[in-house]
Amino acid sequence: MPQFEQWSVFSPLIFWSVVSFVIFLLLMAKFAFPPIFAILEAREKKISGDLQSAEEIRAAAEKLKKQFEEQLKAAHDKAATIVQLAHEESRKNQEKALEDTQAKCRQMLKEAEHEIHTARNQIMAEIRGYVSALTITSAEKIMKRALTEDDKKRLVDESIDEVVASLEKQA
Repeated sequence: MPQFEQWSVFSPLIFWSVVSFVIFLLLMAKFAFPPIFAILEAREKKISGDLQSAEEIRAAAEKLKKQFEEQLKAAHDKAATIVQLAHEESRKNQEKALEDTQAKCRQMLKEAEHEIHTARNQIMAEIRGYVSALTITSAEKIMKRALTEDDKKRLVDESIDEVVASLEKQA
C-alpha cells in the first residue's frame, strides 16, 4: 500500500494538524461556543415564550368565541322574543279591530232597527189617517147620512184595529 509508505513525510503534518485542531477547539470553546450557546438558549427561550403566548392567545380566542356564541344565542333568543311579542301585539290589534267592528255593526243594527221602528210608526200613523178618512167617507156614503163624532171615532178605531191586525199577521 503506497499510502502508508509516505507516513514519515506526513507525520509532522498530521501532528501539527491535530495540534491546530485541538487549539482551534479550545479557542472555540473559550470564545465562540458561549455566545453561540447563549444565542441558542435565547432563541429557545423566545420560541418557548412565543409558544406560551400563542397558547394564551388561543385560550383567549376560545374564551372570546364562547362569549360571542353566548351573545349570539342571547341575540337569537331576544329576536325570537321580539317576534313573539310582535305576533301577540298583532293578534291583540286584530282582536281589538274585530271588537270595534262588531261594536260598530251592533250600533248600526240598533240604529237601523230604530229607524225601521220609527218609519213603521210613521207609516202606521199615515195609514191610520188614510184608513180613518176612507172609513168615514165610505161609511157616510153607505149610510147616506152624516155620522156623529162618536160614531166616526168608533168606526175609525174598529177599522184601524182590523187593518193593524191584518198588517201584523202579514209581518
